[in-house]
Amino acid sequence: MVDQCPEYANLQHELQLTLQTLSDLTKAMLDAFRGNDRGAFARLDKELETTVGRKERVVGALRQHVKDHKCSGTDAA
Repeated sequence: MVDQCPEYANLQHELQLTLQTLSDLTKAMLDAFRGNDRGAFARLDKELETTVGRKERVVGALRQHVKDHKCSGTDAA
């Protein structure tokens, strides 16, 4: 078993936080939709879009890191 390098651990942590944020924003957006709160819904929609972009960048960085350094190819990335 190969130890994770610090950069991999950092990217993995960042991805976990970003995925949790996506989950939280999605729930808040659903609540806003159900409550017919158009202002909150629109604000959350923009936040969700930005967070999806961040998730894509982090996943790409994690995949590239694994490809370049082969430090943790067994984790889902």
